[in-house]
Amino acid sequence: MSAAPEVSVIVPVRNGARSLPALLDSLEAQTLPRERFEIVVVDNASADATARLAARPGVTVVSEPVANRSRARNRGAASARARLYAFTDADCVVEAQWLAALLACAPSAPLVAGEVTLRVRQPPNTIERFERLWRFDQGTWVREQGWAATANLLVDATAFGAVGGFDETWRHIGEDVDFCLRARAAGYGLGFCPGARVAHHGEHDLRPFLRRFFLHGYSANQAHYRLGVGARAWHQPLPALVGHRALRHLCPGSDALAGPERRRMARLARLAYGARVAGSVWAELLHAR
Repeated sequence: MSAAPEVSVIVPVRNGARSLPALLDSLEAQTLPRERFEIVVVDNASADATARLAARPGVTVVSEPVANRSRARNRGAASARARLYAFTDADCVVEAQWLAALLACAPSAPLVAGEVTLRVRQPPNTIERFERLWRFDQGTWVREQGWAATANLLVDATAFGAVGGFDETWRHIGEDVDFCLRARAAGYGLGFCPGARVAHHGEHDLRPFLRRFFLHGYSANQAHYRLGVGARAWHQPLPALVGHRALRHLCPGSDALAGPERRRMARLARLAYGARVAGSVWAELLHAR
């Protein structure tokens, strides 16, 4: 039997046939020698060709039939052979030095997050330009809030097991915040590795854009009760209705915008904040705690 790899790349994916091949290509282009890492793709109840496209030589494909991000990541960890788990998402592309950089940073902390940048088309449409204003500030999240997005997160297997993996009762998103905060409470710190970079696709259509904000509202409401962080957006609905308040709330760096672009972004921000309020209300109605 071959020696165990140093790191297991774990990729949960549901209906990712369009984006997964680019991620797998970027993993095959790593500067880290191929025998030092394995790739575990978790097909999470996909209805498209995800499993077939993932079945490349050297890729382990496992199935998690219940559509749930936490369950998928836990299933991947259960199949991993390495003592380090590198989590990323199927709609990401990793830089060639990603794994080498993460391994170099691994001794610094049991959990290590890398940089996440946003990938948009050229020229970007209005939604993509808004996405660039608000999404992904991984370094600040790590330093100021103590958590990181699992689009780029390395976890020691001992720490993962000690905190019980990802909490499978999180219905939508927010499980990464919960995981990192539980790990910190158990004494497993979170470090930051700026040289380990991942590019995440931005939304470019209105429906998935608003759905993401709805899920943010739902999960932030849930986090308010569970973790004492997050927010209940339904308590503050006015930004969805008035002027540029939603834009300033969602995109603190938007003050540099002027003229028609600022007005376009403000209209989109009101829609986005309204979706967040709706998600928060839905969480309350379902008593999501």
